[in-house]
Amino acid sequence: MHTTFIRLFLASRSLGSNFWLTTAILSSSTLSFMVALPIAGYLRIPLDPVSLIEALPFLVCTVGFEKPLRLARTVFGHPHLMQPAIQGGRLRGQMKPAPDLILEALDKAGNIIVRDYALEIAVLLIGAYSKVGGLKEFCALAALLLTVDCGATTTFYVAILSVMIEVRFKSFDLTCLWVSGVLFCLDCNCGIYIVLLS
Repeated sequence: MHTTFIRLFLASRSLGSNFWLTTAILSSSTLSFMVALPIAGYLRIPLDPVSLIEALPFLVCTVGFEKPLRLARTVFGHPHLMQPAIQGGRLRGQMKPAPDLILEALDKAGNIIVRDYALEIAVLLIGAYSKVGGLKEFCALAALLLTVDCGATTTFYVAILSVMIEVRFKSFDLTCLWVSGVLFCLDCNCGIYIVLLS
């Protein structure tokens, strides 16, 4: 379980995020777990608190974080993330909107992510219909958790990624540098240097 968290942190750092991407993925997975527990009670999946605590490391490893990371890799690897989408004409220097980037990333990687979720859920449902005590409950809860996690990844996590892209746009939109009491700014939308004296 600890290795899964370490891999998540290192993969997030390789994408250029020290804290926020890891926090977004963990909050999405935590939300999935918190939503899956009442649904499991409603579906009458037996949940013993002691067994749940013992099974938590296996649930973390079963759900994993590779699918949200794959989506983040696709979003942050988009060619128009940090460069203007339109190179010439009246709209020169215009950045592609964050929802368009997210939709293109979902078009590129979304089918693979949903396929992986479906395959894992199918395998866990086979285990849920087994006659082995303990395994039956674990597989049923893990299948339910993966279903809710798929929904959270395509809604909650995508919204967080959209905000992260907008923050990157804003930090890229106006780059400023202080030199000897003078503020030099490069406005990336119109390509004009602005010099402000302090």
